[in-house]
Amino acid sequence: MMMVLEKRLKFARALRSRPYAIIWIGQTISNLGDGIFTIALAWQVLLMTHSGLAMGTVLIAAMIPRLVFVLIGGVAADRFPRRLIILWSDGGRGVIVLLVSVLGFMGLLQFWQLIVEAFIFGIVDGFFNPAVNAITPDLVEKDDLTSANALGSFGNTLAQLFGPVLGAGLIALITPMGAFFVNAISFFISVALLLSVKIPERHMNRNAALEVQEQESIAVDGEAQLEQTVERRGFRGVVSDVKEGFVALRQSRWLWVTTVSASFGNIGFMATLAVAMPKLVHDTYGQGAWLLGLIEATSAIGSMLGLLLVGQATRLRKRGLLSYLSMVVTCLGILILGLPFPRSAAPFIAPLASVLIGFGLSFFNTIFFTVLQEIIPSDKLGRVISLDTLGSFAMIPIGEFIGGVLTDRIGPAIVFVVFGTLNLLSVLIPLLVKDVRNLE
Repeated sequence: MMMVLEKRLKFARALRSRPYAIIWIGQTISNLGDGIFTIALAWQVLLMTHSGLAMGTVLIAAMIPRLVFVLIGGVAADRFPRRLIILWSDGGRGVIVLLVSVLGFMGLLQFWQLIVEAFIFGIVDGFFNPAVNAITPDLVEKDDLTSANALGSFGNTLAQLFGPVLGAGLIALITPMGAFFVNAISFFISVALLLSVKIPERHMNRNAALEVQEQESIAVDGEAQLEQTVERRGFRGVVSDVKEGFVALRQSRWLWVTTVSASFGNIGFMATLAVAMPKLVHDTYGQGAWLLGLIEATSAIGSMLGLLLVGQATRLRKRGLLSYLSMVVTCLGILILGLPFPRSAAPFIAPLASVLIGFGLSFFNTIFFTVLQEIIPSDKLGRVISLDTLGSFAMIPIGEFIGGVLTDRIGPAIVFVVFGTLNLLSVLIPLLVKDVRNLE
């Protein structure tokens, strides 16, 4: 029976690895808390300021330190145990969110404190994201990478589906601070699960692997060798590690073209889906937090459809073409959200458009991370992921700022139409590159 089930559900084959399964459960629970937190944060900022620019400011406060620290985080993910980086990241974020929720319940929460929270989250994310995305090859066999990445996204999608709905319910029952508190608990559950599992650390890079040799050399050669070792492990060693990652990234035309495309595309995604969305629902559609939660939830349904489709395939052909065509679907969904349909139709049209957005994003991301993990050696994967993150996210603060300003000046609906069109161009142009179009 189990063999038949496994053959039918190729999507879930990576769960045969116990370490992967435990980490997947922990991160899914943590992401569920994040889904609750995201809608609570957006609504809390709206209640405190009623400003799209204010929402953009909070997002920028998180993004800038994330970009500043992501390269160091990538080096750390290749030098140190990735499990410990994830553990400390989840624990630290849990403490911060818990503190903010307590301030809120006491009536002491101010807008600047949300900015500080976002800033600290950005620092932690700079270390967390390279580690959590690079750990997968340490947990599963190469043939199960597509399944593992699809399941990882599926866990995120489950959280995206139920998180906003739970978040909207918590907002209605006990204010956004209740949602913040639940998010803190989800982080602590993830920490507990991480403490229960041991992971084979196969990824240690050249610098880490040489530590034993360095200790032996220090014992033989004395002070001169000690000075060279300190230099290698210090700032220059970090720079050298980053350069190695950059060389690995540059060798793949598909990868660097995709990174550049994502950099420009993320301007539009952040301006619309992150910044303008709350005001689109509140001002343009004339609806409450329930529709914002429904839009997030239906995006998750679309993500599930995309993940089930890509995860069932043992080996996809023409992955470059398929992944970019899936992003065309996402851009069409963004455009639809900005169209001038009647307010009475918003509860029906907006969720359907959100399904398209979720489908395209999940399909693309699963293919992207699978190909990345296949072509980049494990000992360089953390650094390459951090460089891709830096390149892909570098323009996000611009999108958050422009999105906030334009949302207040010209209205959220026009922002969706303008940036939806620009995003469509950003995903069609890379298909002109042969190495992208013909990627198998």
